[in-house]
Amino acid sequence: MGNGACEVYRVIKSDRGDIEVKRRCDAASIRSYKLAQGFGYFINPVMGVEPLAKAAERGDYVAIATHEDEIVGFLVAYQWTLEGLPSKIAFEDVYDIATEVSRKWRRHGIGSTLLEATVTDPFFDDKVLLIRGNPDYWDCYGDECRVYAMFIMEVPVMKYGFEKLPVSLPGDLFTLVKIGPKSRVTKDELTSLILRLTRSIESEFYPF
Repeated sequence: MGNGACEVYRVIKSDRGDIEVKRRCDAASIRSYKLAQGFGYFINPVMGVEPLAKAAERGDYVAIATHEDEIVGFLVAYQWTLEGLPSKIAFEDVYDIATEVSRKWRRHGIGSTLLEATVTDPFFDDKVLLIRGNPDYWDCYGDECRVYAMFIMEVPVMKYGFEKLPVSLPGDLFTLVKIGPKSRVTKDELTSLILRLTRSIESEFYPF
């Protein structure tokens, strides 16, 4: 990832103009935009688009939604690692998802289209995608969070083939997983791995 220009996946028509959803974005393409106002959970607005560009340079998978010269939403899928482990996670093909849409651009279907663009990319046919339900990263409060939790549990499962794992890491309310048709990783193996990691975190050592 990050070695070529963005591929336009879909154009969303809105009353505020066209929103282009693009995937497989490289650093140069990302840096040609500025960051819209209304972000602040997965990205520090002071840093602009630079964290997204750096992610592309690391080889992470970056999809963006743009309106004119601004990025109004993004999704980054990165190899799943945990601090404290002596090496990368056992399964290098497991990717965690971080995504956010500007508060000024919500309710246009941007988040779900970014997810669709990602899960339909053949790049992930032999990989695993995770969506972790951690409220610490949700831009919401009170009842709004309960509604959001239902949304991010139901939409990926009903529309994009994610499954809920029977276990989750500490701090997460749930973990959703989509295993590519050519992946070497099974749902049982992933469940077993998360159980081991959870026990390791709770006991403050890593028996690997």
